[in-house]
Amino acid sequence: MLKKVSRLDYFTLQVFIGLVELKNGSAVAERLHTTQSKVSRSLTCLREVLEDELFVRQQYGFEPNQIAIKITPMVQTILQQYDKIVATTIDKGVQPFQLSVATFEQWSLMVMNYVHTSCHCLEGGVSINIQPWSDNISQRLCQGKIDCCVSTEPINHSMVNNYKLGDIIHFFIVAKNGHPILNSNQPLIDLFDYHVALVNANLHDQPHPIERYAREHELDICIALKSPSLRMLIDHVSHGDDVALLSSAMSMYYFESRDDVSFIDVSSLWRDTNELVCDSYYLNCHKGIKDQLANCLKTLLTEKLDEMQAHYDEAARHRNLTHHQITMCKDASTPEPSSLKCCNPSQ
Repeated sequence: MLKKVSRLDYFTLQVFIGLVELKNGSAVAERLHTTQSKVSRSLTCLREVLEDELFVRQQYGFEPNQIAIKITPMVQTILQQYDKIVATTIDKGVQPFQLSVATFEQWSLMVMNYVHTSCHCLEGGVSINIQPWSDNISQRLCQGKIDCCVSTEPINHSMVNNYKLGDIIHFFIVAKNGHPILNSNQPLIDLFDYHVALVNANLHDQPHPIERYAREHELDICIALKSPSLRMLIDHVSHGDDVALLSSAMSMYYFESRDDVSFIDVSSLWRDTNELVCDSYYLNCHKGIKDQLANCLKTLLTEKLDEMQAHYDEAARHRNLTHHQITMCKDASTPEPSSLKCCNPSQ
């Protein structure tokens, strides 16, 4: 037996823990930067040495049996001791945890910067690896090929934990400067007179809320472009008569300061229309992520979303006040320059 146990090397034990955490052979191979065939050979070695199947194949991958669950803490302890031996011989500090995150473009900078500087729940900190948003993100997350993602829907899978970050309460129509819709008294109705650019934010290719609204009311809607990239949508509408429908205060950064487009806030109109859905943001984490890290991410991202929404609300109040002051100046009957100067909001 002792001779057989010597076959359980560091790599083989890593494969064992990988299968317990990720339950997917290809995901373990990707984590360990190896091939699926090597993972399969290691699993065969484990079964031969320990004389037990250890894992049962399920629809979504491998499920550890009772023996595997029982020995998992022991294997983790052995690997930790291996790591301590290596750390002792290599004089370097604790390396940050490499967290792979898939998220929308408007969240990318915030996730990378805010989490990197504010997440202190793990020794060594967290280093963020942003993955591009794509239509197979949920599949990659369930397989453990990424650690987490920010989306607009929970993922119903046994290997995923979902944390609600908050509701999306802001909605905007963006168009090139001088576009007629920017002066519309009924922008959510006039929207259907133009080709529309929409954010493709759904994990399962579900229709956008405005598309569902059009279908329910038998309205014709012409979709010019769907993209997860806000930059692409805004660049598109800046060169023609199409309009973009964007949501969330998180998207403000991409169009508020541009000089080739303008926007109108249709948040109140959207929320007052019963048939229009207000989505929410979710943090979807693979169960292989430690609970303290998942909870830390949830807290930090919720705080940032609240901060961005409050920042926009304050900026909107300032714009409304400035607009009111300018209107008062224009309506003033006295033509003297000194009187007009007093109405200038910059004074």
